[in-house]
Amino acid sequence: MPTQFKNILEKTSRKYSAVLRDLDGVIIPNTSLSTLTLTLYSIHSLAVINSRNAQNVLNANNVSVDVIGNLTWEMQPADNAILDPTLQTEIHRALWEWTWAGGAKAGKHEVDFQVRNLNKVT
Repeated sequence: MPTQFKNILEKTSRKYSAVLRDLDGVIIPNTSLSTLTLTLYSIHSLAVINSRNAQNVLNANNVSVDVIGNLTWEMQPADNAILDPTLQTEIHRALWEWTWAGGAKAGKHEVDFQVRNLNKVT
């Protein structure tokens, strides 16, 4: 089941942090990663948000991973845009996918963000 963060205000910046780990729970440093991608979409419509469709985010596109496996995503206002103005809240899902060991091993994680429609935001 995805992790969930609630009450992100529409079109605001936010910071998301996580730690990348392998199958045994050992931290994966950025130097061991082969790939890291992010897909961000609305679970209501399945529409991709802010062009983040399997987007390369390995130390790119507002995401960084350091030498001790700390992942930081500086979410942009466009990442938290409401797609359906008839909804009071909209769930956005971030699908993280990564590979390591030269691409021989893979991991995935989902996290949901509840974005609150501010109705008057332009």
